[in-house]
Amino acid sequence: MLNERLPMTTYFIRNYKEILKACGGMNNEKQMKIYTKREDKYVVRYDRTTPLWDVMKTLWECKYFEPISYGELFTYTTDLYKQNLAPFKDLTYAPKYCVQLKKKAESKEVNKAKCKFIPEHVFFADFECSTDGFHKAFNICYDSEDGSVSESIWGQNCATEFLERLPDKSLIYFHNLSYDINFILRHMTEVKGTPIIKGSRTMQITGLYKGRAIIIKDSYSVINKKLKLFPAMFNLQTGPKEVFPYNYYSSVLLANDNRTGVISEACKFIHDADTFMKNIDSIK
Repeated sequence: MLNERLPMTTYFIRNYKEILKACGGMNNEKQMKIYTKREDKYVVRYDRTTPLWDVMKTLWECKYFEPISYGELFTYTTDLYKQNLAPFKDLTYAPKYCVQLKKKAESKEVNKAKCKFIPEHVFFADFECSTDGFHKAFNICYDSEDGSVSESIWGQNCATEFLERLPDKSLIYFHNLSYDINFILRHMTEVKGTPIIKGSRTMQITGLYKGRAIIIKDSYSVINKKLKLFPAMFNLQTGPKEVFPYNYYSSVLLANDNRTGVISEACKFIHDADTFMKNIDSIK
C-alpha cells in the first residue's frame, strides 16, 4: 500500500503555496504534475508519480500534519459520510435512527467499605475431600497467621461452619484455590467485583458472608511451588508432606459424618505406609 504511486510530485508539495498563487488559472491536476521551475515558468511532466510513503514523508517534513487529541479522532470519521436522517415531523423518533443506550442499573445501597478493605484477620486453610465420584469436602483445617487459632472442622457442612467462624474483614489463603473454591463459593452470600483469573487459575475472589467481608486468595501468588517442596525450601523440621489416605475416606464412610477410621484399614489405601505411620507417631 505504501508503495502505491500517486499522480503528484514532492516538488508540488514543498512549493504548494507558491504554485497555488502563481498558477491559479491552472487546474489542480496539472499543478500536481509540476516537478521544477525554469526561470519564471513551472514545468509539468504528466508521467511523474510519487510513492505514497514519499508523499507522507514530504507532508510531514513540510509540517502539514497537525497533532490531534484522542477525543478529536472520533470527529474525523463523521466527516467521511453524510448521515441519512429521518424527516423531522414530531418528537416520535424512528428507533433505527436512534442510539440505544444501556439502561442505568437501579441504585442499591452498597457499603463500599465491604468491597475494598484492609484485612484484619489472616487465615491459612485446606479442604480434604472424598475422591470417589463427585468430590465432596468432609474436613477443613485452618490456622490463623498469629497462631492463636488452629482448628479442624469435620462433616458434610464443614464449609458453611468454617464461614460461620470467620470474623469480619478476613483474608483466607488456600494453596491451589481453583480446587478449594468449589466447596466454599456456593455458600457465600455475595461475590463482589470481578474474580482475578490467571490462565486456568482462580487467584482471588472477594465477597460477603452474612454481612462479613471476606477475601479468598491463592497462596500460589506468593509461593509458586507445590506444598511438598515447602519443607526443603524453608528448612522446616516438620518432615515431608503428610500422606493422606484420600481413597479411604469414601462417600460411604462419610455418609454419617464419620470423622474416625481404622489406621490398619487406612494403610491399605496408601502407597507409603511407613511415612504415614511415622507422621501419626509424631502427632503430639
